[in-house]
Amino acid sequence: MNQWLAVVLAVASALCLAVGTQQQGAAVADRVPGRLSLRALPALLRSPRWLLGLGLLGAGTALNVTALGLATVTVVQPIGVVALVVTTLLHARHRRLRINRRTWAAIGMCTAGGAVFVTCAVSATDPARAISRWAEHTVVLALVVLVCVLGTAALLFRGSLGGTFYVVGAGILYGFVAVLVRLTLTRIQGSAGGPLDDVNWAAVGVGAAAAVLGGWFVQSAFAGGPPDVVIAGLTVLDPMVGVLLGMLVLGEAADGFSVATGVLMAAAGAVAIVGVAVLSQHHPEVLARRAAPAGPRPPAPGAPAADPAAPDRAALHRPGSHA
Repeated sequence: MNQWLAVVLAVASALCLAVGTQQQGAAVADRVPGRLSLRALPALLRSPRWLLGLGLLGAGTALNVTALGLATVTVVQPIGVVALVVTTLLHARHRRLRINRRTWAAIGMCTAGGAVFVTCAVSATDPARAISRWAEHTVVLALVVLVCVLGTAALLFRGSLGGTFYVVGAGILYGFVAVLVRLTLTRIQGSAGGPLDDVNWAAVGVGAAAAVLGGWFVQSAFAGGPPDVVIAGLTVLDPMVGVLLGMLVLGEAADGFSVATGVLMAAAGAVAIVGVAVLSQHHPEVLARRAAPAGPRPPAPGAPAADPAAPDRAALHRPGSHA
């Protein structure tokens, strides 16, 4: 009964995630031309659409955490792929886009690949196995390194990083966060004393930091691409990272796990990832941006508008411009 309730909660979470993602993606695209910066946050905080999306994402997160308290990451996280289809339809309606065949094919690849991967994972994992403290500390340490590496890269190379970096980074971070949420809830539920006696507070702290960094990456990805491309990357990478951590680090692989199952999971994962890549290249909005003539970008929120009567300073300093 708990498993089915977890599925219902995960579906509700996916719907909140889909609508919230579409709302925030549209708000970021409308108010933050180009790359996202901290100076753009006041403009977003004044946007009712962005705040509505934030509230829906918060509700979706709460539902997802509740579902993780009733079932494993392997069961709960893959259901988020429902958000991909819903987000694509909502965004196409909002932008008045006609979804092309390659976009539908890419969505199909993401959904089918993710479904096969998860089906194999459910049969190949044993969530009843006890998780050692060593395994939990390994996940925490790996996430600390990951947050440091991704955060440093975002600071040093923010001018040259594309949307793919932010989507992949957020998907991996959220996969780790889902695992740590599940581990924390397991410690609370299995505590012999007070509910917080066995909680690993280092895991809570690094999980919160990873969630914040992942949220910034998602907003940065919204500024550079359609929200359904962003959600595609998240719904594919998040569960895959969670399942792989569960099997390879937490020791949730069942005794009957075989090489054939591993090969099938790898193939399904590859299909889903290729689907994300195809979607990022052939989404109708991406094609429209690519075909649009290059022109000056509109000023960022709060920046002074360019004076059309002002002299071209670059032209004044070019050879021959003073003749």
